[in-house]
Amino acid sequence: MSASPSGDGSKAPRSQPPLNSLRKLVRGKNTLSLVIILFLISTLYFLHTTPAPTTTKSTIAAAGNSNSIVIAGGNSNLESELSSCKLHLGLAERAAKSAVDSAARTNQVLESLAAEIKDPTQHAEILPCPSPPSCPDCPTSSRSPPCPTSPTITDLGLDRDNANGHMHAKKWLTVGMPTVPRKENHLGQTIDSWLKQLPLHEKDPLYDDVLLVVMNVHGGGHEWFEKAEEKYGGGRHEKSRYIKFIVLEKALEDPTHGRQDQGDANHPGSRVRKQTRDISSVLSHSSGLSDFYFFTEDDMLLCPNALQAIQYMMNKAERYKPNFMSIRASYGMNGIVIRDEDVQGFSEYLVQHQERRPPDHLVVEWFAGETPQSALVKSSRAHFAFRYNILHHLGIVSTLRNAKSKSFPKCFEELGEPTLFEVEAFDFRRCGNDDIWPCDVGEEVKSPNVGWGSMCDTSLCLNPKNPKRIG
Repeated sequence: MSASPSGDGSKAPRSQPPLNSLRKLVRGKNTLSLVIILFLISTLYFLHTTPAPTTTKSTIAAAGNSNSIVIAGGNSNLESELSSCKLHLGLAERAAKSAVDSAARTNQVLESLAAEIKDPTQHAEILPCPSPPSCPDCPTSSRSPPCPTSPTITDLGLDRDNANGHMHAKKWLTVGMPTVPRKENHLGQTIDSWLKQLPLHEKDPLYDDVLLVVMNVHGGGHEWFEKAEEKYGGGRHEKSRYIKFIVLEKALEDPTHGRQDQGDANHPGSRVRKQTRDISSVLSHSSGLSDFYFFTEDDMLLCPNALQAIQYMMNKAERYKPNFMSIRASYGMNGIVIRDEDVQGFSEYLVQHQERRPPDHLVVEWFAGETPQSALVKSSRAHFAFRYNILHHLGIVSTLRNAKSKSFPKCFEELGEPTLFEVEAFDFRRCGNDDIWPCDVGEEVKSPNVGWGSMCDTSLCLNPKNPKRIG
């Protein structure tokens, strides 16, 4: 360690340069000291620059034996120098007066701002800017404009309507919907079920905050996709802002090089592997669009009032377990909410493991952290189950397994085993009085089961007086 300049281990005090002392006086608003300093500077300047008067033999005359000396020839020089001194003194006085006035006006502005900060309900009077140099940008007119204020919404480049609640760059929710040709127009019905619940009013909290990404993963010859795009796309519909149509130009590469195999319920064949890659493509195209992503298919209607249920369960999950990983609110590859930061990672996970398990199994092992790889992604984040099913399946054929089913869960039926795996199903024993699981939270945040089944009064829903639990 180097020795200190004082030699005894302590640092020698630093002398303050004259300029710093002057700055302190100005910051402290010591106006009298400032005036005195300006006067002394002007006087010293005069004494330094004015040469001493000279005398010659011609200007000194002896008056007999008198000891007095009369200066005869230097009177004109002294008078000139005295006038110059008075001029400098006058300039110093005017500069001092200007500094005092400027300091006083600046002090008024500061006092007014302090009063407004202390009591925002009492708006301070707008005072004109101090004269230069305190406010050098103000014009030198007899009536100065008000001092510059805080930047406005327009100054910041923000739209006033958006500033009321939609100032973020991303939307709230993206709904990913891969679609393939079918005999019936299930796609049109599914799109309608979503748009029906999305708002037209600009002040609605969900206005322009949800986006349906409808991707044709088949290519040409998809009649219902083309008709839907013609009806809703290109601003031709009052709710066109909520939907985006995409045609998958290039499908992801098949790692089996076109192997055609049937597979079974737990081991995906070529058809299911293609569906897995299609889901991955929708995810990749949706990454970064919204804060959350919702999985669904083109033959799954959104149940009546289900958009409100989605808002409700996501808000409640965030209160119960902040930064949750997922919420399950339907069955199959439907009704699952994940965060945008996980979208691209899960897209890659599907492609990597497409030969091992079908996508609706892969998604469960992923958000439940059942493999070492997915456990690292999950970390300590919670995965939730909503008590009720919020999607209604059209027809009787399963999209993934191309098999007929006698029945599918209806709107707002309670979801449990064996429809869902134990690790993802709602736990009625532990959370019987709640509508999301897990529910192990403190009383200060806990809220009871709302009873969403009673909000559905169409043929798609159960009779609320006779609810049926699935499983």
